[in-house]
Amino acid sequence: MKVLLVDDSKAARFAMGKLLKDQGLEVEMAASGEEALDKIATEDVNIVFMDQSMPGMGGIAATTAITSNEKTSHIPVVLCTGNEGDKLEEMAREAGAIGVLTKPPQADKLHEVLAAINVDTVTEETPEAEEEAPAEVSPSFDMDAIMSRVEELLQTAREDVASVEQKLKQQLEEAIKASEAKLQPLHDSLKKVDERITSRVKEQISMDAGNHRIQLEALRQQVETGLDDIKEHENRLREDLINDVNAKMDDLLNERLADLKDNVKDTESSVIASIKEMEKKVSRLQGSMLMKSALISIIFAGAAFAAAFFLLK
Repeated sequence: MKVLLVDDSKAARFAMGKLLKDQGLEVEMAASGEEALDKIATEDVNIVFMDQSMPGMGGIAATTAITSNEKTSHIPVVLCTGNEGDKLEEMAREAGAIGVLTKPPQADKLHEVLAAINVDTVTEETPEAEEEAPAEVSPSFDMDAIMSRVEELLQTAREDVASVEQKLKQQLEEAIKASEAKLQPLHDSLKKVDERITSRVKEQISMDAGNHRIQLEALRQQVETGLDDIKEHENRLREDLINDVNAKMDDLLNERLADLKDNVKDTESSVIASIKEMEKKVSRLQGSMLMKSALISIIFAGAAFAAAFFLLK
């Protein structure tokens, strides 16, 4: 008959496996609930001895998975645990286990479980061996018991460490809360200081903005005044140029007319040609004067914009 022994502790598997083999049973081992389910699905298993506390899938969950599956519900499951208690036995029964063994299991308790599921053991078949069993099994059994006890102590130590970690975590959280409570007045004070600084900065920015607007307005007025002066100077220059041109033209015409009066008939065609040439010169002179005036206007305007740009910068 094949027994599947499931335990994450190698020492516990060794001790329990020794006891089961001494009963004439074939023992297959698994180190987790997941591995046990895989073995049951692929191998013929008659009994399962399931450790209760394992990482990953625990013994209760693995037992429930076995007993609730139609294909494996016929396999009896015995829950093995290092802790005794009615609550655990109730959980084991609800999961479908046929019984609970406390680790390290006693031989009589193991016999009772095997008898409950009608398993014939070597001890029952060969009574003579029962008398020799204590001498042969006792030393080994004591060693197995010690290993199991060590495993229990380690489990207890792990639980104690977890409890201490939890207490330290709570103490740390309480210390943090206490520190936050003590620092709250400082936080409030810093917040008020920050608000005052922010208010002062905003006021200063507002004052600076007002000053900049006043400076820009004054600069704009200066630019407008400069442009007005440039336009006025341009107009005066244009008038002076036009008056100068007109005066020169008048003098030249008067001079030519005086010469023409003496020789009107003889030089009529020459005078007409001269007048036309003069008109062309006058036209060019006017164009040149206008170009000069425009150039002067451009120069003054460029100077004004350059001054404005320098002041704005």
